Amino acid sequence: MKRNLIVLSCTALFAIGFSFSAFSGSAPDADSDGVPDSYDNCIDVPNGPLAATGGCNDQEDYATNGYGNPCDTDVNHDGATGLDDLSLTIVAQGAGPGNINDFNCDDGVGLDDLSMSITLQNETPGTSGLPCAAPTATGCSAE
Repeated sequence: MKRNLIVLSCTALFAIGFSFSAFSGSAPDADSDGVPDSYDNCIDVPNGPLAATGGCNDQEDYATNGYGNPCDTDVNHDGATGLDDLSLTIVAQGAGPGNINDFNCDDGVGLDDLSMSITLQNETPGTSGLPCAAPTATGCSAE
């Protein structure tokens, strides 16, 4: 009886301690998109499974440079979004799914993507938690 009580007490303490430890070390997720910052290819803009708006909810990175689509309007990979990138987005109007100019991941390049390119003029690709992220990188992805 005494032995059973000790075993049950230890089991209860273990369960309580385990449940508290599950919440104590949770990884930071600045944009609350369900992807921890250290694995997020777009830390400041939601583009994970918990993203409330937009089509980018699977860490899409059509440029494969480590930056998620909503954080990377630098189409020609010269380090910042400029008029040259805006021109490339204008030319790509109407292109279908998977196009590098589809910044909002809605399966096509449209005026909404052009607007994002205009808004982010002179900006470098957004913050990424991936170690391989670089404006000129290729072959990098969050998958």
